[in-house]
Amino acid sequence: MVDHLLWILAIYGAAVALVHWMHARRKVSGSCKRRSDVHYVLVTSNHERQVEWYLRALSLYALLNGTRVRVTVLDDRSEDQTKLIAQKLCHLSGIETTILDHGSSPDMVRDLNEKKGRVQDGSYFYIDLRIPMEAARIPYVH
Repeated sequence: MVDHLLWILAIYGAAVALVHWMHARRKVSGSCKRRSDVHYVLVTSNHERQVEWYLRALSLYALLNGTRVRVTVLDDRSEDQTKLIAQKLCHLSGIETTILDHGSSPDMVRDLNEKKGRVQDGSYFYIDLRIPMEAARIPYVH
């Protein structure tokens, strides 16, 4: 019995040492660079059943990838609790959330719409959830 416990501790110790060695090696080689910020613009309209999952998926993505994720929820006249749910989830770790009405700030909305065509480096995602299958572009949502 004690023999088995010693083997378990030895294997666990070797695994810990291997993880630390691999991390130190990545850090020295420079491949452990922090990725740039990612900005997701989610256009919603009556998405109270899905918006919580979308925001939680983005929070999980941010935490697992070490990426700072900014989310702008751009609501288009929802008649349900979409905005309220999004506001309650603003505290999720790993993401910085802003909630806007589609008509409330025309300049901001215009800037977001113009930016969607210009950014090609994978740091900006304009996802119109009113279009079927657009949600599949959100990490961990399929």
